[in-house]
Amino acid sequence: MFLLGHSCWSYLFSKTTGRKLNINLPAYLALLSGILPDFDIYFQPYLVHHTYTHSLIVIIPVVLVLTYFFGRLGFAFSVGILSHLLGDFMVGTIPLLYPFYPNSDVGLNLGIPSLADTVLEIGAFGLVLVYAYRNGDYKLVLKPSRESLLLAIPLFALVTLTLLFAGDRSIQLAEFAFSRRALTIITLGHILLSGILGLGVLQGFRWYLGKKRARQTTNNASSPHPTI
Repeated sequence: MFLLGHSCWSYLFSKTTGRKLNINLPAYLALLSGILPDFDIYFQPYLVHHTYTHSLIVIIPVVLVLTYFFGRLGFAFSVGILSHLLGDFMVGTIPLLYPFYPNSDVGLNLGIPSLADTVLEIGAFGLVLVYAYRNGDYKLVLKPSRESLLLAIPLFALVTLTLLFAGDRSIQLAEFAFSRRALTIITLGHILLSGILGLGVLQGFRWYLGKKRARQTTNNASSPHPTI
């Protein structure tokens, strides 16, 4: 599954879990959690992609540690991480017990890109738009806030991981992205999601600048005026 589907499904799963547990997982963490297993791309060639970080042998201890230290928030975040494995299991395979059993790949292998994968990715994106409207996260792209600025984290991950993945495999990204109808649709989804996150980051910068101006105004008002 591409990063579009991973980030969107993790948002849906982790935010829903957080709601059931009466905690509010920030949108940037909900989007980031599903991308986290692909962070192995940052460490290539020292860490082979789609091995350790896609194995339950590694992921389950991570889930236990996050839940132990961060409680319900950590568990909701962990559900987003696990959704990554579920997505890859559906459209491809995952090395379930790597490295103890290197050939333990399992999955439905529906294909990527394929009709099933396209429906899963674009469908998740559409559901995110609806859910974000219902839970109020849509305000992150309309009003200045600190959390809006934090959307820069998943945006940075989406862009850099895509570029690094393509570079490591000598893929002509622009040509590949529009080489098939399914890829074109998924690429447009990536562009739209990145654009929405970018708008949120701009609102975050507005919040930061506004806070900075307010602090300067307060400091100027409290400083003693010179007397003659």
